[in-house]
Amino acid sequence: MQFPDEFQDAHTVCMYIHNVMVEFLRSGEKDDAFNHKFLFKESEIDSLEKNNDINILDWLEKNEKFVERNLVIRTTVLPAVLSDMLHCIYESLTAAKKGKMSVAFMLLRKPIQESLYLLEAMAIDEIGFVQKLSEDPMFLRPKNGGGPVGHTKRIKNVLKIIGLENVMSPKYLAELRYDKSSFDSFDRVCNQATHLFTEHKAIKTELLNINFVFSGSNQIYTQQCYLYTRLPYILYYSYFLFEYIASKVSPSTPEYISNINRRIVAYYLMAHLHVEDAFLTEDMEHLALVFCKVLNIKVSDSTDITELFHKLMRIAETGELSVKKKAN
Repeated sequence: MQFPDEFQDAHTVCMYIHNVMVEFLRSGEKDDAFNHKFLFKESEIDSLEKNNDINILDWLEKNEKFVERNLVIRTTVLPAVLSDMLHCIYESLTAAKKGKMSVAFMLLRKPIQESLYLLEAMAIDEIGFVQKLSEDPMFLRPKNGGGPVGHTKRIKNVLKIIGLENVMSPKYLAELRYDKSSFDSFDRVCNQATHLFTEHKAIKTELLNINFVFSGSNQIYTQQCYLYTRLPYILYYSYFLFEYIASKVSPSTPEYISNINRRIVAYYLMAHLHVEDAFLTEDMEHLALVFCKVLNIKVSDSTDITELFHKLMRIAETGELSVKKKAN
């Protein structure tokens, strides 16, 4: 099945965001960023050597090395959860490009509901996150988030922490990820893609039907359209959340972060140009307007779309807002 051209830019921005986070893992492992050295007293070293069969986390707790213990856990959890999350996203995007939409949506459910929820917990309360992971990991499941309303309040707090307050909608992010009663929700679609038959009143399988099994080319196109118009919104949020947490483990330079953000914004706007009015939401349009301001772009009815596209492509490829003049 040929991949529709109108979704290519959305696929590109999703993959680019994925690749930026993969690069963090690659460079972090190369630079040994996920390992830490601590200075202990000689007596503490002797104690550790005498108890070499004890788990290091247990030893740190027993010796009241709470700061060190929390750091070890956070820097162990982040790359592990992020790696698992990115594997799912990559395979989902690969399946979506091939038109294997039930597989694509099944693979998306875990990263956008559970993995993101875990990263949000790390951002909201680092110490509390470690405590829950140590004492009651079941608490870190999205089902404890309080439904769409509770998730909205929590995501609003996260947006404020990571600096996206008034940029992205906590209500829309919660709806996309957790509200199966909404027609504009991955929770709805992912559930149907995962199960042959669903009984929740909002997604109940129709008579003489089996979820996703009888999807023809028209249905697959519509499913791709939904995924590629909504997923970039969630992934941009995921990237900003990741960057906030990663900065505490292995900080990047402000110049690098700004350059990457401009590239992502440019790719996002290129994809946004292809979104049909029927698939637009106010929250998506608001984000696009914010992105235009970030890149100093003014759009009007007289804007040359071809020229705008080329400008966005240049920014996406270089991360620079203006063309640098070559030296004579």
